[in-house]
Amino acid sequence: MESVEYRCRDERIIGASRVRCFETPMDLSTYSRWWTLVAVAPEGPGSRLRPGARFRFVGDRPGGERFEWAAEVLEIEEPSRIELVYAGGEYVGRTAWELQEVLEGTLVAYVYRGVRANSPRSRDHFARWGTRLHAVAMKEDALAGLARLLEGSGAEGDDEAWRKDVQRRVAAGIRLLENQ
Repeated sequence: MESVEYRCRDERIIGASRVRCFETPMDLSTYSRWWTLVAVAPEGPGSRLRPGARFRFVGDRPGGERFEWAAEVLEIEEPSRIELVYAGGEYVGRTAWELQEVLEGTLVAYVYRGVRANSPRSRDHFARWGTRLHAVAMKEDALAGLARLLEGSGAEGDDEAWRKDVQRRVAAGIRLLENQ
């Protein structure tokens, strides 16, 4: 639908081994424990990612519309990279998880390698936000959630309190974006 490709890289250092950090996004059944704004579901047997495996994302920002899109695993380079392609629904294009050992633990990144809108809604979304909203959501939700799970700081509050805090932080980030 749209030829404009969006690229971004959202990253965070997580105080855990690269193997632990890699294994978590490799298992779709873990996502609900650390990524609150999206839900994922495999389109086939099993929750472990492997080349050719397909799954669906369903997500929305606080106060926003629900978006759905499919993804397929293209390639896995253990424990450093999981190459994906958004394969229909609202978005199409390449993405990846990248993991690099650093002194403090693991630098975990989610990368848009060239994502395009695949519907009028997603075209309007990108026209309004670009990748700025994605960056807020990744920082305050997915990457913060991975750190909470893997660094053991999840004991600071129950899951419902954590989810509400994520909603609050993402909504605050959206308000900042709207005022720019």
